Amino acid sequence: MLAGLRNRNLSARLLQPADELWDRRLGVSTFGHHPGSGAPGDREWYLHYIPSPYRDIFDVLSLASLQEDDTVTDLGCGLGRVVFAASHRGARRAEGVELIPALASKAQSNRTTSHLRDRDIAFFQRNVLDHDLSGTTLIYMFHSFGHQIVAEVLDKARHDRRTVNAARPLRIAYVNPVCDDVIADAGWLRCLGSMPEKRQWLSSALHYRTTLWISTDC
Repeated sequence: MLAGLRNRNLSARLLQPADELWDRRLGVSTFGHHPGSGAPGDREWYLHYIPSPYRDIFDVLSLASLQEDDTVTDLGCGLGRVVFAASHRGARRAEGVELIPALASKAQSNRTTSHLRDRDIAFFQRNVLDHDLSGTTLIYMFHSFGHQIVAEVLDKARHDRRTVNAARPLRIAYVNPVCDDVIADAGWLRCLGSMPEKRQWLSSALHYRTTLWISTDC
């Protein structure tokens, strides 16, 4: 199994050269894969993990108008690529939440070796519903779990922010927005816009549409 994963990662590096160069520039290793679990429709359903291309991540951060005082939280962060990209782009704090112990451990190892290790970067191995979102100003969320958990994440975010009377609106960048209807039905978030999937020359990476949401009640 380990040999298979190593071969998969080598192939991805060769077929996604721009992402390999960014990994080297940031001093991290974020190529990887982890199988999904459960069945669509189950509460405990989780999509498989494959990292998004750096270019897509940077475009999403631009869509969200990332600011130097933002705290970015990536829910289902995998090996931490989004976290490192957000920190590189100037976020005050970038954090990742990951349920799978092996992925969270590797993300933490990346932090210690990264060229960004002196910045405010943190990784947490826990369920996203156990993570405090009171200080988060931008949630980055690839479609990793089903409708019910997305709804519970939104409720948790609203509750956490109300406990501290958060003054800044919360933005949610949702990549591969399968559960957009859940966000729209929440009643306290407004869609600011969307970004279509963008193909990239000389890359085998998959690309997805993104929607951007903002809270209407701070």
